[in-house]
Amino acid sequence: MRICFLVTAVGFLFCATAANAADKTVHDRENGFALTFPPEWINEPPSGEAMRLSVQSPDRTLTCMVSTSLYDASAPDSPSDPSKFIEGWSMETWKMMMGKSFSTADFSNDKLARFPDGYPVRLADLDFTVVDNGVRVHGHSRFAFSLRGARYGYVNCSVMSESAEQVEQMWAPLADKAEHVVNSFVLDPP
Repeated sequence: MRICFLVTAVGFLFCATAANAADKTVHDRENGFALTFPPEWINEPPSGEAMRLSVQSPDRTLTCMVSTSLYDASAPDSPSDPSKFIEGWSMETWKMMMGKSFSTADFSNDKLARFPDGYPVRLADLDFTVVDNGVRVHGHSRFAFSLRGARYGYVNCSVMSESAEQVEQMWAPLADKAEHVVNSFVLDPP
């Protein structure tokens, strides 16, 4: 009887440990996206109007933010076929879509990926420098961007520091985690 109890107790502990190690998924139905990240990450209040979710690694080195908004297909510069727009993406499109704050960024590793049901999403890395009030900050980000039905959105996982060398050192041990989070980004189907 004691052995049965011991085996049962060990089994429950094992299951509890495995459950605690599982990633956390936030599915924001109102804003039409889902994102998965490690359970120990800190969920911060998002900043800005279009930011919907902001999570950070426990040491606050890596920050991942989700932005989504409604897409107006009738607007003058809107692509008529969002799927083909994402598939025919270029480096110039990255710069146009990311806006002037990333206009001088160096984009790399641009590739087309697919959501689980086959809808296209664009992925890229970028190295950037931001100057604000005379302070220069360097950074590296991994982005996923898509336009889907009535929504467009992206996830941006980034590190920032005073020098490009520090950013490179910070990014190396976090690259796999950032990749995992970015690859988990899904816009809800139309």
